[in-house]
Amino acid sequence: MMFKKAVLVALAASTFVANAREEMNLRSRSYRRLVKQDCNIVKATMEYDDGTEGEEECYCDAIEKGTGTGNDKHVLAKFVNFDKKDCERAVSAETILSSSAGFEIDSSTNTAKIPPGAIVSERKKNSNAIKSEGRRRLMEGEKKILIVRGEFPDASTALSTSLLSDSILGTYGDPVNLASQYSDCSYEKLRFIKVPDGTTFNEIASEEGAITVTGSETVSGTDNSVIREAMKSLMGGSQGAADYVMLCLPPGTNGGWIAYAYVNWWLSVYNNNWCSYVSGQMHEIGHNLGLAHSGEGDTYDDQSGMMGFSYSQDDGPIMCFNAPKTYQLNWFSDYHRDDLSYLSPISETISLVGFVDRNAAPQDIHKMIIRVSGDTNDFYVHFNRKRYFNRGSVEGGDQVLVTYRSSGSGYAASTLRAKLSAGGAHTVTQTDLGGSIGDLVISVQSITLSTSESTPSVAVVNIAYGSTPDPTAEPTPAPIDPTPVP
Repeated sequence: MMFKKAVLVALAASTFVANAREEMNLRSRSYRRLVKQDCNIVKATMEYDDGTEGEEECYCDAIEKGTGTGNDKHVLAKFVNFDKKDCERAVSAETILSSSAGFEIDSSTNTAKIPPGAIVSERKKNSNAIKSEGRRRLMEGEKKILIVRGEFPDASTALSTSLLSDSILGTYGDPVNLASQYSDCSYEKLRFIKVPDGTTFNEIASEEGAITVTGSETVSGTDNSVIREAMKSLMGGSQGAADYVMLCLPPGTNGGWIAYAYVNWWLSVYNNNWCSYVSGQMHEIGHNLGLAHSGEGDTYDDQSGMMGFSYSQDDGPIMCFNAPKTYQLNWFSDYHRDDLSYLSPISETISLVGFVDRNAAPQDIHKMIIRVSGDTNDFYVHFNRKRYFNRGSVEGGDQVLVTYRSSGSGYAASTLRAKLSAGGAHTVTQTDLGGSIGDLVISVQSITLSTSESTPSVAVVNIAYGSTPDPTAEPTPAPIDPTPVP
């Protein structure tokens, strides 16, 4: 009798385990679905609070078509089996991935998988589609920002919509923020503004450029991607009428992450108070604009500009971007000297001014950025004047900085190579430059600092390649333009 009872108990237990296992399998299957449409590849790199970063990762942006302009829903899932080299080669928001078997999307982990045996192909988004997204990618004009905070049963974004609007857009007089710093650094060429009050996102009306979404998920210990996708879905799943969307997640998600953004795309994501720190704002929106990291010894420890480390400060540090990033943004093309190349000898003495002195420095006399094109890398020289809206530059203030990046003007990391004071020099070897007629020598003849608003601070720099630098040469006089015919 006891034996029979034991058997019955064992059978009941095994039946319970089998049922539980089947329930888990059903639940797991309900999270997974096969998406048949193509994946638009977008890239992101997560920053952590210990000053490190994760690897650049590729995401599948599978678009579910909606009705009306800007109402498509973006289902964002991280690839778990996409080859690393293929990911590196892909251009964020321009490369489209097709799979003969579709893509498996797991909404419980927000991951995407290419099914076994699938035939995969890549193509570039057509130029008309890229042009239609140009309102986001242009580095000039007004760009509308939507700020999204979240409220969940166990946690809510710390700052109110009003405080977030002030910290990001200066709505109530915050002195240093995303809007003010981009405007200052670009001389008002790039201006971030709020989406108009009353603009609706999934029937939630914006006020002061911000909305609050209310979800049912548990935040504490949950992966940030779950809360990100919940908030994104609650606000409609797309950018709608905004050019850029900033998701300010509540505190408590797992891991020591601080922020991340998708390159050449519209979304950036912040861990609670990091939404209010100006360096984090400028850094992540910089990724949206197509800027990569700025490094020195590590990937992003160039502290002369905002694409290096981010800082947990509300109103600082007050600085802009380094030379490669500023060149890419193309705000000061009249002040570029970019006709120098490893293919021809160079012997030039050039008067450099900092970005902050543009209004006091005629472009026919002074330059801001020198670019020497190499075989595989381009080398940039600029004077990092530490004043006005660049007064908080953490590294290389009032020095001439030499930085390099891979050749071209698109998305690429840059590396700070030298910080030069007056009398200093730096040599780029023939091997590094890729030339065949000698080393490239960059020497600083003098640095003259001015405190006058009408007189610029000036660094006189000599560039020599395939020739001997002349330490006493004066800057080449500006050519005299012919008098225009009326």
